[in-house]
Amino acid sequence: MKVRFTVGVFLAGIGLLVAVAAQGQGSFGSQNTLYTMPEAGQGGGAGDPTAEQFAASPEAQAIVANAKRMAGTEYAAEFARFCTWNATAVVAPTTPGETVQVFDNWYYATNGMVGAIIIKTSAGIILWDTLNSEAEAKTIIEAGMRKFGLDPVQIKYVVIGHHHRDHTGGLEYIQRTYNPTVLMGKLDWDVLMAAGGGLKRGVDILDGQKLTLGDTTLTLFLLPGHTPSSISGIVPATYRGRTFNILNLTASRFSTYASMAPFQRIFDEAKRAKVEAVIQAHPEINMLKTATVEALRKYPVPGPHPLLVSPEKAARYMDLELECGRARIAANKTALDKARTPEYYRTPDGGSK
Repeated sequence: MKVRFTVGVFLAGIGLLVAVAAQGQGSFGSQNTLYTMPEAGQGGGAGDPTAEQFAASPEAQAIVANAKRMAGTEYAAEFARFCTWNATAVVAPTTPGETVQVFDNWYYATNGMVGAIIIKTSAGIILWDTLNSEAEAKTIIEAGMRKFGLDPVQIKYVVIGHHHRDHTGGLEYIQRTYNPTVLMGKLDWDVLMAAGGGLKRGVDILDGQKLTLGDTTLTLFLLPGHTPSSISGIVPATYRGRTFNILNLTASRFSTYASMAPFQRIFDEAKRAKVEAVIQAHPEINMLKTATVEALRKYPVPGPHPLLVSPEKAARYMDLELECGRARIAANKTALDKARTPEYYRTPDGGSK
């Protein structure tokens, strides 16, 4: 069995700051911790402008107009969603749960609002996220694996996008039952372990880390912003004799300088990898739609795969999302700049004695 970690730490300047002193009340970032990620919130929405600010900002609206031209008719729906004050998305209501085959080596287990990716390799299974609860891990993930002839005992690795419960709710059960190696960003491990609950701490993901199991290698990147050490990854998929790359995000919302920079970087990585789809655990927000899941109930699908686009179209999709993020930043520039005065970067007088 081929199992390997390769670590490549890229100096990307994406916003993990070291702060010896705790930040004061009203400041951005975590409190009373050695590591802080500015503007990292429980939902990644810190720093959003108001709807009124967004509509009233000439600079923001000029960017929006350019984004609309970029979108054309093909990405008109994405433009309408991304280019708003809070990057809204309509997420489907919870369903009883199902698992569908997405590619020859991928399966998607979902409750309708969030999902987990099951990646089949020649040496076992990599599971990305674990849904909301032990019950969902049993009735959706495990049941879905068995539906497709996969044995949950073969879960060798679990990758967690970030610490929120809709991604980690089933983790304690999976860990206790199958004892896989679990990977997550360090700061998200810190949050999860402080909450208790019986989990055993696993591996801290480093930026650019390679995770290889058998014939499959994932490339994992830090994507801070939604949480302090959220991650994303470029994952190979196979379909009808062809292998290509997919970008799996942990979130798709950025409204600040610190949260924008990681997305610029990960989209650059994805373009170099020539990804042919941009997805995340939640349906509707990126290219993985509820309608896509419905179409994949019959696999392989007749005609073109409903998730795949060309690398050129995927690049345009990512550029559109970035442009809309720039508009939100422009609309709230006064407040963002106020939080980044020179004093932010200095030790306060009397701070070290």
